[in-house]
Amino acid sequence: EVELRIKGIGQKISSYLARARDLQTKKDFHNALNEIARAFMLDPTDERIQHLEDEIKERQLDAKQREEFESANSQKEEQERRERLFAEWQQQRLQEKELQKKQEEEAYKQARAQKIREYLQVVRSLFAEGKLDEALSQLSFVLVLDPLNEEVLSLNWKIREEQDELHKKSLALKQQQKEVETKKLEAIRAGIRKQLQKAEKHLSEHKFQDALRIITQAYFIDPTNEEVAALERRIITEEEQATRVQEVERRRLEEERRRKQESELHRLAIEAQKREQLKEKVDLEAKQLKEKEEVLLCLSKARGFMSKSKYDEALSLVAAAFKINPFDEEISKLQQEIFTAQQKEKIGGRSQLPTATPEEKSRDDERERLIRKHIQAAQRLRSQLLHKEALDEIAQAYQHDPVNEELFALEGEIQQEFLKYEELQHAEKENSERSSAIKKSLATARECISREAYSEALAWIDYALSFDMNRFETLQLKDEVEKAQRNLDDRKTNEDKELVIQFHLSRAMEFISEKKISEATLEVDLALRLNPNHKEILALRSHLKELQSDSSHQKVV
Repeated sequence: EVELRIKGIGQKISSYLARARDLQTKKDFHNALNEIARAFMLDPTDERIQHLEDEIKERQLDAKQREEFESANSQKEEQERRERLFAEWQQQRLQEKELQKKQEEEAYKQARAQKIREYLQVVRSLFAEGKLDEALSQLSFVLVLDPLNEEVLSLNWKIREEQDELHKKSLALKQQQKEVETKKLEAIRAGIRKQLQKAEKHLSEHKFQDALRIITQAYFIDPTNEEVAALERRIITEEEQATRVQEVERRRLEEERRRKQESELHRLAIEAQKREQLKEKVDLEAKQLKEKEEVLLCLSKARGFMSKSKYDEALSLVAAAFKINPFDEEISKLQQEIFTAQQKEKIGGRSQLPTATPEEKSRDDERERLIRKHIQAAQRLRSQLLHKEALDEIAQAYQHDPVNEELFALEGEIQQEFLKYEELQHAEKENSERSSAIKKSLATARECISREAYSEALAWIDYALSFDMNRFETLQLKDEVEKAQRNLDDRKTNEDKELVIQFHLSRAMEFISEKKISEATLEVDLALRLNPNHKEILALRSHLKELQSDSSHQKVV
């Protein structure tokens, strides 16, 4: 009986060592050391246990150092990647702004050059027809656009020289001109009506600049005409409305394009993550299938040996199967069947032995009491979810009876519960880490919002969405940031518009000081197109109308 007990303890120690080696292969060093501790409970002097424990601790230390090194490298690479992507985004944004600014400047230059050429062609035509006043009126716009153009200055000098000649000739005919003054005034009114018709036509075709050009020409004819002023206000109002509609459409298209880009990037990230998960799942299924085939082969051979009463060979194959998958219920079931058959064979051999003495019966009762005590302790620890301590109690019970079927069954149940408990703890840890990453990203995004760095904030919010796309807090913060970004863009647009308005007002004041009323009026009109309700512009426009009225009255006198 002692030899049988020693042999059983040796087999159980081998089972613990095999399980520890399997856990070591899977890099589960903590549970492997627990298996070693249970083996020490059975035989603290076994050198195999000590040697395997040293080996596991050494590999555990190496794995920990390697994991720390890889984690540090991974964090460093991730930080470098984020910084590189952010720098590339900033550079691209800067290049886009510079390109847009250059395109606007080039478009402005081309438009101004084209406008100058058109005006010069009209001026030459009028000059050739002898319409000097109209030629000078048209040329005044060219001088406003490019006051240093030599061709313009030369043409202006020629027209004025010709005008002076005509003026000298007209002095002799001044008396006759007084008689036809009334007819001339009527012709002016007819010309204004004609100009208004042209302006109305351009307005119906949404050619606002051409219509305003006609209105400006009409002002030179009659600066105080109310019909001209009313039509000008209507043209400016409709132009502003059309400009606002175009600006809204442009912003909508830009916003739609940006959202599509963000959606595409997010979709690509999710697809990459799904592909990685699918690959891991396929690899895991292939590994599980291979392990299952190996286990079935070992169990088949073990059943063959058991049928031939070769229990040691059968148990060695069961141990090999445990090494492949220590939590397979079929392996535990076959192991119990082998132990049961072996026990029955031993009981059959014992029935021929003499009846046990009272002393041996007392030892058996004491052994049974101790086993029962360990089982009760294991059940209590199991109910408290202390699975490792419960397995330690089972290991101590094996010292008294290494072939007890109840111990085998209880050990299998506790191992299954322990495995499920560890899987649950691992899932909770992953959820906690994911939640922590999301909170950290959102905190960084809020810090960026406080600095009005909305683009950087959106990048952190997208990173948080890569963990959980349906999180309400993240989606709400993204909407707030996008709204703040639009408000900031609108504010900057208004500030830029105000700067342009102040520039036109400054030039208008300079022209007024030089008594160049027409040039000042043009600058005020340009400012009014940007903001028709600007009080300072409207006040200056009224002042210019008074100056034009006084000047016209003095000429008539």
